[in-house]
Amino acid sequence: MNLCGRRVKRLKIGFIGCGGIASEHARRLASIREVELAAFSDVRLERAKALSAKYGGRAYADWREMLNKEPLDVVFICLPPFAHGDEVIIAAERGVHIYIEKPIALDVKLAEEMVRAVEKSGVKSQVGYQLRFAAGVERAKKLVEEGVVGDIGLVVGMYWCRFIRRDWWLDRRKSGGQLVEQATHLYDILRWLCGDVKRVYAEMDRIFYRDLKEMTIEDVSGVVLRFKSGAIGLVSSTIGAVPGFWWFRWSIIGRDAMLECEEPNSLRVYYSSHKPLRIEEFREVGRDPMLLAELDLINAIIEDRETRVPISEGAKTLQLTLAAVRAAETGKPVTLN
Repeated sequence: MNLCGRRVKRLKIGFIGCGGIASEHARRLASIREVELAAFSDVRLERAKALSAKYGGRAYADWREMLNKEPLDVVFICLPPFAHGDEVIIAAERGVHIYIEKPIALDVKLAEEMVRAVEKSGVKSQVGYQLRFAAGVERAKKLVEEGVVGDIGLVVGMYWCRFIRRDWWLDRRKSGGQLVEQATHLYDILRWLCGDVKRVYAEMDRIFYRDLKEMTIEDVSGVVLRFKSGAIGLVSSTIGAVPGFWWFRWSIIGRDAMLECEEPNSLRVYYSSHKPLRIEEFREVGRDPMLLAELDLINAIIEDRETRVPISEGAKTLQLTLAAVRAAETGKPVTLN
């Protein structure tokens, strides 16, 4: 893939973490002419070697050694939540641009340190909330910003699936739980479309997987959001839904229109101020939001502009999801800054 026919210096990319999500990024990045996959690092060296053998570049067991030896322009940080430490901070200090998978951390303090390091260094950053690049979500953002929707009153979202992993994902101390690690995509979209949240209340429990003694995360959750705009949000999540289906849906009710999204690349718009009621169906087949998120970072570097999801946005969504967990644990509403 070529970025608008421009001839630019190829950006050297390195990876910290070479698991499944890194493989997805590497596959897409290999199609972009403006980048070179230069290095891969993983504590399990064989995984780094596997990607190196497929895409070129050198393999490392230590990401610090990789940063010391490789003149990288961009680093993709593809670590599980509990493994995040000072990778962002060190990369930023070295002037290396950053793509980091969500959630960016498991505590707000570390996330804020990441944000300060990135902003101090001036490097570009992108968080893996790629669904902001989905066609239906983009269309909704445009309608909201243009005032077509009007004042938003109610927001409803659902993230339902039948999903279980018998590894670190089951341990809240390592993953943060379904809401923080998985449904975070939905919370990020609702934040992007409807603005920041000022107060949150939640209930969560483990009901469907009580037989898994090693499991400490929730498998159902219900969250009430009060947006700073005054709108009210209701979000439910579960990993105990019907096998083989994945419900990622949300609706926004405004004074002048209602938005309904049943999958990220589509949108249904109900123009309630029109007589008779007008309904618009919008769908784009084949759009790859992950690739678009990667291209957005690369273009931001080349053009010296901001990305759509800078690390400060990742920190805000993390703060929201962690506040929901805390509200469920304490049984009390939590107010955000």
